[in-house]
Amino acid sequence: MTQDITSGDVITAVVLQAGGGAVLGFAAGYAVKKAVKVLLIVLGAFMMGLLGLSYYGIITVNWGKLALYIERAISGSQAAAASLKSYVLASVPFAGSFMLGFALGFKYG
Repeated sequence: MTQDITSGDVITAVVLQAGGGAVLGFAAGYAVKKAVKVLLIVLGAFMMGLLGLSYYGIITVNWGKLALYIERAISGSQAAAASLKSYVLASVPFAGSFMLGFALGFKYG
């Protein structure tokens, strides 16, 4: 038994993918923004602690090596972003609406 696929079925599938992507993207963007805020607060407190301990001579910080690790982390995140870009281009309806929802969730989060 064969079933004919109509243009209405295709449109419904695309709308469901786009809608689901937008909702999931908004939720992910909102959560990422909140997590980044917490991470920046923790990182700032950690750096202030390092600076204070270094100022009083309790510890010695190798700032050059710390900068090297930060540069490596940034380049690793850039590679992940490039990988995400290739995925988005491969699955346009869901990924496109996901990225739009992510941007809106990140903006309003």
